[in-house]
Amino acid sequence: MQYGTLTRSLSTLGIARRNVRRKPGRSACLIAAVLLLSFFLCAGSALFMGLSSGAESMANRLGADVMVVPEGYDPHVDSVLLSGEPSSFYLPGDVLELLRGVEGIARMSPQVFLATLRASCCSYPLQLIGVDFDTDFIIKPWLDGELRRALTDGEAVVGCRVVGEPGETLKFFGKELRIAGRLHQTGMGFDAAVFVTRPTIVVLAREAERIFKHPLTSDDSLISAVMIKLESGHDSVATAQEINRRFNDRGIYALFSKKFVNNIGAGLAAVSWVLKGVGAMVWLLAACVIALLFAVTLAERRREMGVLRALGASRGKLVRLVLGEALLESLWGASLGVLLAIAALVTLASGLASALRMPFLLPSPLVLLLLTTGSLATAVLTGLISALSAALRAGRTDISAAMREA
Repeated sequence: MQYGTLTRSLSTLGIARRNVRRKPGRSACLIAAVLLLSFFLCAGSALFMGLSSGAESMANRLGADVMVVPEGYDPHVDSVLLSGEPSSFYLPGDVLELLRGVEGIARMSPQVFLATLRASCCSYPLQLIGVDFDTDFIIKPWLDGELRRALTDGEAVVGCRVVGEPGETLKFFGKELRIAGRLHQTGMGFDAAVFVTRPTIVVLAREAERIFKHPLTSDDSLISAVMIKLESGHDSVATAQEINRRFNDRGIYALFSKKFVNNIGAGLAAVSWVLKGVGAMVWLLAACVIALLFAVTLAERRREMGVLRALGASRGKLVRLVLGEALLESLWGASLGVLLAIAALVTLASGLASALRMPFLLPSPLVLLLLTTGSLATAVLTGLISALSAALRAGRTDISAAMREA
């Protein structure tokens, strides 16, 4: 047993492990360099994939060709769709009648927004969205596989980031709503929204009247946005321009939904270039730090290498020893880096869409596993390749010259 322990301690990796522990300062610098590299590789790749998936999800989920909102409130729609930021704004009461005269409109579905900004009166500060389920063509398709029935007054469907399970209740302005279902993750602001019927949101607005004055209490026909589906062959840009031309003096503004997708695509391209640029800089920095530290420390260890050669260690043994140290330090640093990256992504995923103002979908566990494996392997290989030059110089150590220098 003692012989086996001694044999393991004198193996290449055993000696390398002792050398790593013997110089904690140097080892910490090398581990930190690889940690930074693996963290950015894993977190940056997952971030880019999450943004790409979020943009694709938004393009698939946003079923409206044109959206009509109050003039000057289009940035608020961005906030509702992208980050779920609570907002309340309302169109003129006759907007649906006005839009019926526009050629090419196949379907219209109104939505009503009610912001629960006062945490003292509500369980959560969230965006409430009243949906006309008789005409809706955006939310209902998501619920077909979950609810499989019409949503009734007094019920709510919650986004995936809202705490609560079907059958439980949420309280807004003192009024309890029973959760009827949950939406799957979309990467959009709808993940932090609560959907109810239009009569229900009017009831909630009346309850809110006890706390702050709300326009819905005096006119329950008010709506915040109109989602429009066009007939086949009609251009969304031209229709939006036509609506704006005809009703620009009525406080109505129309925008085509592809604008969001185009803006997100442009933002995603910019983020991609930034991630690639920073990634290249981090990789180059890590490689240079590792190569430099091994080169400097090797100059200080010439006597050690000479002694090992005098004791019978071959040139190949010295090369394997230096590479063994690089392997251990790179493996420890890369492992810590990917673990920190995954922890940061899981912790901050819910706030990334709000911070970046872009839809974000956290990659699946399988994709995250592949990303961590690839990042780990890349970081370890970078450490080994950076240390290769120092390892080859160690293998060329001359015994007599090293001993004379010592």
